[in-house]
Amino acid sequence: MIQKPSEKDQALARLRRLPMLGILVAFLMVVGVCIAGLWNDLERQNQLIFASEISNLQSHVERTIVRIESDLRQGKSLEDFSAPKVTDWLADHWTRMIASKPDRLYASIEDSSGSVLAFSSKTDLSILRDGSAVSIDGFPKSVRRIILGRGVKSTTAVEVGLPIELNDHRIATYRTAIPGQWLEERISASTRNRWLAWLAILLAMSLIVSTTAIFLFRLGTHSQELEQALKTSETRRLADLSKLVVSMAHELRNPLNSIRLNLFTSEKLIRGDSPIDQEEALVMIHESVSEIERVNELIGQLLGFVKADENQESWLNLDNEIQSVLHFMKSTHDLHRIEIDYRFEEQNAIGKVSKKYFRQILINLLQNARQAMPEGGLVQLRLHTSSPSVILTVEDSGPGVPSNLLEKIFEPFYSTHQDGVGLGLAVVKNLIEATGGSISCQRSSLLGGMRFTLRFQSKHQAVSILEAKS
Repeated sequence: MIQKPSEKDQALARLRRLPMLGILVAFLMVVGVCIAGLWNDLERQNQLIFASEISNLQSHVERTIVRIESDLRQGKSLEDFSAPKVTDWLADHWTRMIASKPDRLYASIEDSSGSVLAFSSKTDLSILRDGSAVSIDGFPKSVRRIILGRGVKSTTAVEVGLPIELNDHRIATYRTAIPGQWLEERISASTRNRWLAWLAILLAMSLIVSTTAIFLFRLGTHSQELEQALKTSETRRLADLSKLVVSMAHELRNPLNSIRLNLFTSEKLIRGDSPIDQEEALVMIHESVSEIERVNELIGQLLGFVKADENQESWLNLDNEIQSVLHFMKSTHDLHRIEIDYRFEEQNAIGKVSKKYFRQILINLLQNARQAMPEGGLVQLRLHTSSPSVILTVEDSGPGVPSNLLEKIFEPFYSTHQDGVGLGLAVVKNLIEATGGSISCQRSSLLGGMRFTLRFQSKHQAVSILEAKS
């Protein structure tokens, strides 16, 4: 007979779904905020670029007019600024600032009746005569949008025209324009950059939220397993599991707090309340990803203890891998004043263990030794072959562990360090036994700390066994 879940169990199941629902709502809110922020940001950015280019154009016009008015006050007339005999400095100025610049279309001088006295040679004067102009909202009447030419040959430009005055009387107008196509490309390039920046922020936030959701889902799943274990296991097992949760919570609090702070800063950035620039935002995102990887590493350590693959058929040159790990950890050992003394009897000591497992085993042992020697010390490694095994010993000059506690150090969740999780040596034992090897420990008579002896099946012995069977 199938027993239906009780109302209490159904209520608990609904409660377990609430965090996931909350995360989904938070994710949708983040996406909504990003879309709204992107829309407002693009609108503002386009306006700023447009206004900036108009300001640059107006500044160019004003500087040119000042020079023309100065010449007029010194006795020159408008004929000196009329085609075909345009004054030398103006012709040179148009060559440098109009003809050679992609952001300038033309420049012209018109008399008070609107007749063109001089025109830069970059653009055909006929298209200007055929053009029409409209004012632009938010700008003075001196700023106009020009449609040059007609039909398929028409083009657009943004023009600024300001008066040339002599004795407080307007005698002419100086005009210059930005090509509409160039301005659109300028705005499009900026829009693409903003899209990429916002996309990076959205992807980073999505990664953070999704990783947190996966972690909480896995934690929730594991919590259900713990709940079932609480109903069936003994008192000692209950205490061990409780210690696991407390230890993992302690280890995860710092990276999760960092992620939470970066999310808060990202929210302020999206609202425009944060002074940080794009480069700082990218650094913040990269730091968040690093913290997520740290959380994943801690979860991986937990999973490494829970289950090790027993179908490991890899053969590894232990000497090469030991030297690789020591080189990888050299900066850490130097920082903590840890001296490494490694010697081997033969270079081709091949043992049965995967590279992934062996690195995790050795790194855990070296980290355990370093934690035992906070003021620095000596770690001694010896590798030799003793049929039918390859043997690696790791000794340290730390304080060691009392003899009555030696049998406990491989138990899960047992640690002699105040902040230790107690999974490192348990994982080491699990991984070694999964490959058919073994590990033992005792006090080091040479250095005074701990001595770990690791035994792996030798490849030469395995070949001998196969040849004997055949």
